[in-house]
Amino acid sequence: METKKSKINIQSIPEDKQITITIGGIYYQRLNKLLVDYCDSVDQKKLISSLAKIKLDKYLTNDDYAFNLETLIILLKAIELKFNEEGYSIDNEVEIDLPVKEVGEDDIV
Repeated sequence: METKKSKINIQSIPEDKQITITIGGIYYQRLNKLLVDYCDSVDQKKLISSLAKIKLDKYLTNDDYAFNLETLIILLKAIELKFNEEGYSIDNEVEIDLPVKEVGEDDIV
């Protein structure tokens, strides 16, 4: 296939610039679902490995999944912080199932 050079305009955003946007709770919930679905898209070992890399701040440039996961986490945490600062966050009590460890004689102190 033959090609030729041509010029087009693309928009870019400088890394040092910032803007303020308004995000509603429904959009935050959509982003939160995106994070959950993204985590569910890999096996548990990959997810745990990526979370460990994020915590240790290691190898993210070599791991696209961990890099993108951290990007989503940073975005969601920033949104949560702002909702909290504005007094819009609500604490809810939920009931969850936790695994129970069998207590044996060796475990009793």
